[in-house]
Amino acid sequence: MSRFLHFIPTRDLANKYHGTYKDVVSRVQWLQNHVSEYRQIQVRDDDPAVVDASLADGGTVDAALIEYSHYPRILKRLKHLEPRAFVAVRAINIEPLQHLDNHGWRCDRGPLWMFYGMGRLLAHDLAVKQAADVILSINPWENRIYWGRLPGRARVEWLPYRCPDHLLPGQSLPYRERRIIACMPTSQKNRKSWDLVIRFQRLATEMKRRGSPYQFVVTGNLHNWNLPACDAVLLTGFVNELASFTGTCKAVALLSPLGYGFKTTIADALAAGAHVLAHPALVRHCPDLIKQHLICVDSQAAEPNSIMQRLSTPPSGAALHDELTNTADAVMERWLLRQKGYIDKL
Repeated sequence: MSRFLHFIPTRDLANKYHGTYKDVVSRVQWLQNHVSEYRQIQVRDDDPAVVDASLADGGTVDAALIEYSHYPRILKRLKHLEPRAFVAVRAINIEPLQHLDNHGWRCDRGPLWMFYGMGRLLAHDLAVKQAADVILSINPWENRIYWGRLPGRARVEWLPYRCPDHLLPGQSLPYRERRIIACMPTSQKNRKSWDLVIRFQRLATEMKRRGSPYQFVVTGNLHNWNLPACDAVLLTGFVNELASFTGTCKAVALLSPLGYGFKTTIADALAAGAHVLAHPALVRHCPDLIKQHLICVDSQAAEPNSIMQRLSTPPSGAALHDELTNTADAVMERWLLRQKGYIDKL
């Protein structure tokens, strides 16, 4: 029996609103619909024993997809036991730099801990680039400046993130009736998420001072963050029906330059018919297909009147979801369903 193996970190299936869950589940749905012998394997750490267990029944593996670059030992074990199997790895961001942006040089654990963490993640990426057949990165900008420059045999291609079905609003509020500008950070407090909220508070305060008619809200469980007081912003707590909520937003704000990869909230907001206010650095890093639909906003030098003027007209990215979906489907089909014939033609 020939199978397709899909290795997924257990933690990434625990919260359906985390970016990693949203990214993974869209591929799970696609593979279940396109691969007859699909088998999902959840992993807690980089333990090659999970490969031995998955092959214990004597079946063979034609292809596999490993979610994220944290599992080089699993990848190497799979290639050792199934040398003819085609193995793809999904890359979610530039892991060493993401680690730095999340914690900063002056983190509580000290610079040695930071150097060790960044070095370990870089070693993972180097091993994955050497052993995998293809790296399916979430961001073409990172392919150019990072993945494409790492030594190794794996080819590199952009596999777009697309909003999964469960986050598409059933019935969105008409754009002219929307009044909410939202900031939707992860509930995990780190340097990056803190910067996102603080910049949002700064923008909300200035826009309210200029007479903005909008309601500024921050979602998520932030009760223990000890944020500075800000009368211009409402903390809503955890939103159970995120798809319905996004369908009521005039805009979603991502105002921090920190972080790598691709902010999944951007595609979710555009799919829901909302504008996206994004920091200039974030806009520069976005795929060309997407950046044209974003409103570039630096909260430290924002022009509230210009922002309100842009928000007076509906966003142009409402149809982008279909284009991202079609692009992602084509990449998945080319690499994971027809990979042998495709490689023969290269």
